[in-house]
Order: sequence, then structure tokens, then C-alpha cells
Amino acid sequence: MMKKTVKNISYVLLAVFLMFTLVGCGQSQQSNQPADDGKEVWIVGTSPDYEPFEFVNEQGEYDGFDMDLIKEVGKRLGMEVKIEALEFESLIASLKQGKIDAIISCMARDPEREKEADFTIPYLLIKDGVLVNPESELEINELDDVLKYEFAVQTGTTMDKWATIKAEENLVKDSQIKRYTDANAAALDVKNGRVDAFLVDLPVAESKAKELGLKVAFSCALDEGAPCIVLRKGSDEMVEKLNGIIEDIIEDGTLKTLEDKWLED
Repeated sequence: MMKKTVKNISYVLLAVFLMFTLVGCGQSQQSNQPADDGKEVWIVGTSPDYEPFEFVNEQGEYDGFDMDLIKEVGKRLGMEVKIEALEFESLIASLKQGKIDAIISCMARDPEREKEADFTIPYLLIKDGVLVNPESELEINELDDVLKYEFAVQTGTTMDKWATIKAEENLVKDSQIKRYTDANAAALDVKNGRVDAFLVDLPVAESKAKELGLKVAFSCALDEGAPCIVLRKGSDEMVEKLNGIIEDIIEDGTLKTLEDKWLED
């Protein structure tokens, strides 16, 4: 009798365990869950260390050009946007794993990324800047002048790729390239003299120059510097839909309004 009772209890515990396991598995699926208002939730990943594009404001909210843009895109899609904060270099991996549905993080298309994900048309054309301490004596008259110094790039960016290529061509030592996962930390190290310069998107360089008393020594446009919205590979239908929305946002003046708000002095 005792053996039978123990056996029955074991079955009950196993059933309870399986029930919670199945519930847990269901909760791990983040994408396409309905919001309280019945709208489909669109989980969008970003790296919120890149003011004025994406950052956390004083109220603890995600703010910036990209944040306003993706909310407008979500509105036109009829979806509720939920922002997921991640390190820049982990965004595509999280997209491929299904942890997020899309990326907006000032990410430009390049051949390597296109093997991993789908890209919309660009929603903005921006230059790159070289951020320096105004008290330094650096002479930067062209982008390659950065190669004479120790300079920072954010890991996984087009600037990081540019620096890596220069190192492979033996035009700079890899030890001169300081890679950061956080753009704020790189800018602070320029201010504190731990690194000579920071190669970053021009609006971010200008924002950090104002915030930290630094200066933009040089600006230019790398070949691959136009940010896009990024989706999982095989999202042809959604890419086409987003391309149409981006074109509408440009044509109806919404993009210009966002540029005036976030990117103009």
C-alpha cells in the first residue's frame, strides 16, 4: 500500500513539474504576444548608449531619434513597440535566436551582416566624426590621421570594421585600436586622456562634445554608414512593408521633423 501511495505521489509531482515546464516554455516565446489593447507586440532591440539616436533619459525612458522613429513605424504597422536593451554586438545574435523581432540601433548594412539578417532601405544618411579632447595636440586633417594615435571604436560597428581592415593592411597596430561595448565609456576615456580619439557617428560625436566639453576634429562619410531597420533573414514581406512606411515617413515630412528635433543644433 505504501509503495502504491508513493508511486501515486510521484506521478502527481511529475505532472505538476511538466505543467510548469510547459508554462515556462510558453512564456519564453516573446515575439508576437498580444498587448493589453489587443495589438500585436513588436519587440525591437537597441543599444541605448548612443545619444541622440537611442539613450535612457532622466525619467528612465528610452528616448532619441531612433526611438521616436520606431514608435511611429509601429503605429503605422498597427503594432505596439516594446524596446529591449542589449549590447550592440549582441543585437543580431538575439534577432537570430528569436529574442527580438527587429533591430533599430543606427545599424548600417554591410555584406557580413546581410548574411545574417535582412535590412530595410536606409532611413537616414549620416557622417562619421572623430571626437577628441580640445586640450590634446592631435593633428587630424583626414580620417587616416587617426591611425597615428590610440583611438576608440564601438565593437561591432562599421567604424570597428574600418579599423580592423586598416590593421589587417598593417596601417595601424591592433594595440592602438581600443574597442568598447559602450559608446559613453569611450567618450569618457577621451575626456580623461585614456584614449586619444573616438571614431563614431557624427551626431553622437557632436552630442558627446557638448556634454563632455570635447570637440569634433574631423568628419567624413564611410562607404557603409546609412542606418536601416534590421529583421530576421527571410522577412521579405515585412521588409517590403517597412520600406513603404519609411518612404512615406520621408515624403510626408515626419523624418524631417525628427531630424529637426534630434539632429539639428
